[in-house]
Amino acid sequence: MKWSKTGDEYIEKKMTQFFSEAGTIVAAILFLDMIIRGLILGRPASEYIISAIGFAVYAGWILLRYLLSGFEYHEIAGQSAYRKKRKEIAALSLVSGLIFAILTLIFIGMPEHLDSWVDFIAMVMLFVFFHFVINFISLRKSFQKNQDLLDD
Repeated sequence: MKWSKTGDEYIEKKMTQFFSEAGTIVAAILFLDMIIRGLILGRPASEYIISAIGFAVYAGWILLRYLLSGFEYHEIAGQSAYRKKRKEIAALSLVSGLIFAILTLIFIGMPEHLDSWVDFIAMVMLFVFFHFVINFISLRKSFQKNQDLLDD
């Protein structure tokens, strides 16, 4: 592909934009396929599992790259700001978990058996844990990147 070797920053930026748009369109088509076949038509998962995997890979890759980039918390450079933001993330994760639990109870209903309660509590705890871990990784990477920039 000749355009990638031109050294023209404008062309490279536009091509990156085009690839991004194309990926988003493909992801939207995969997501719509999952919704239509799974929820509307009620087809077995074997009919739309490839769409689900494709969409998950696309969304997961973007999330992973963003988390590991260190871009999200560009204002966190000092140790005290880092500790304060870490506490905020923990509180936000707990509040998000509470909202998740309430919404789950509203849409799915109250668990009726002990096993259902254990499943519900475990699901909420996993939600809070993953919410915290995802934000903590992003914070940590941002802090490390900002420290490296300050050292230079």
